[in-house]
Amino acid sequence: MTIIEGMTSGFLQAVSLEVLPYLITGAFFGLIIGVIPGLSGHFAMAMAVTFLYSMEPGAGIAFLLGAHSTVAQGGGLTAILFSTPGTGQNAATLLDGPPMRDKGRAGIAVGAAMASCFLGATFGAIALAALIPVMRDVVLFFGPPEIFVLAFLALTFVAILGKEDLARSLIAALLGLMLAMIGVDNVTNAERFTFGSEHLADGLSMVPVILGLFAVAEMIDLWLRGGSLAQDAPKALSGKETQRQIFHGILLAFKHWWLVLRCSAIGTVMGLIPGLGSAPAAFVAYGHAKQSSKDKDTFGKGNVKGVIGAEAANDAVEGGALASTLAFGIPGSSSMAILLSGLFILGLETGPQMLNSNLDIVFIMIFTIIIGNFLGTIVGMFLVNPLSRSTSVRASFMVPVLLSIIVTGAYAAERSVFDIGIALFFGVVGYVMKVLNYSRAALLIGFVLGFAVEKNLYLALLLDGPYFILQPVPLILSLITVAFLTINIIGILRDGRRRRI
Repeated sequence: MTIIEGMTSGFLQAVSLEVLPYLITGAFFGLIIGVIPGLSGHFAMAMAVTFLYSMEPGAGIAFLLGAHSTVAQGGGLTAILFSTPGTGQNAATLLDGPPMRDKGRAGIAVGAAMASCFLGATFGAIALAALIPVMRDVVLFFGPPEIFVLAFLALTFVAILGKEDLARSLIAALLGLMLAMIGVDNVTNAERFTFGSEHLADGLSMVPVILGLFAVAEMIDLWLRGGSLAQDAPKALSGKETQRQIFHGILLAFKHWWLVLRCSAIGTVMGLIPGLGSAPAAFVAYGHAKQSSKDKDTFGKGNVKGVIGAEAANDAVEGGALASTLAFGIPGSSSMAILLSGLFILGLETGPQMLNSNLDIVFIMIFTIIIGNFLGTIVGMFLVNPLSRSTSVRASFMVPVLLSIIVTGAYAAERSVFDIGIALFFGVVGYVMKVLNYSRAALLIGFVLGFAVEKNLYLALLLDGPYFILQPVPLILSLITVAFLTINIIGILRDGRRRRI
């Protein structure tokens, strides 16, 4: 399939009656989830995955990625209005969003944030489309030895570049790899870590593990915190003034198009690197916006450029993250790991198969990101006040409702009561990891990559023997992995000495 054919087919499918309703539903669902503090893009995607079993690939991708694409827009609303980011990727928006709100310019900040999200996501999607010809050639150089080493490099990036402790993140990643080994060995057909249970013979199901780590864990956290989801929230804005300010904010985002373009490029490039994620990209873009501005002193006090830069970058990340996920099957973030599991459920393979035979699916993803963010901008403009009121719902009411939906989703995936127990078990594990500062993203990516690591290690040893690591590409990737670990370990030791002094 040529790129033109894939683009045409992808667009026609994305706007067809078989796919578009799922895209709209997913986008609206993601926007609502993003507005509720304490929930996140992980929660939205984890919930969406449970519905994929009965969907066609195009509809499933549109629903899943549509839900993910608007979460940042919803999270930007709560970051500005309530000083509570709905998602971690909106943390940088706290620097200038709430100060603008305190000056009576909340609508301007909201409008600028939503428009910047849309423009950033569009830039990232176009960048992904532009990278397809390059990826189709590059991916041919990656066989079992290269994929095996690249998977470990991805896990290293997750551990080093995440906000969690390096050692704990590495432990979480290795635990994820071990969890992926539960079940029957694909080579010897021997049972491993099943403890005699027939339910574990096929391994752990992806859906209940994802629901447990992210959805159930967040519900436990909300229940223990108690109170309402957004405490000390300001009063809702008046209707006319809100809409007037929102339109003005949108115009400001387009006025500062050059800043949006630069920050979107930063987000896209950082998205290509596995493990970085949206939050670091947003802070880097914010720093660039401040350093390149003539009014640096006003940043942190309510400068709309700070909101524009951060929000443009955190949505542009997805284009870069999708590139590494689709080309190599290496998820660039925990959200991409969930997307990868969704592709498995829909029967789709990444790598050459995706970039050649299923190129239309890639363009469905591209158009879903663009259309989903556009819908999020339009809906968000008119639903700022109604959506903000949902944050006042008490956790004691919200948690049982959401938990019942989660349990239903865990059961519906395979119609197994055992999967409900798995989801609840990993919910406790996820909450403990969150409290102890262990990376749940690293565990999930390790779990998702476990099968690929084991399979490609076996094939690499079979094809080239134990010295496959000395081939050019695997050797370079191995040296990069060791260098990153060494540099960061030295940095940790140096910081430890400084604290003792």
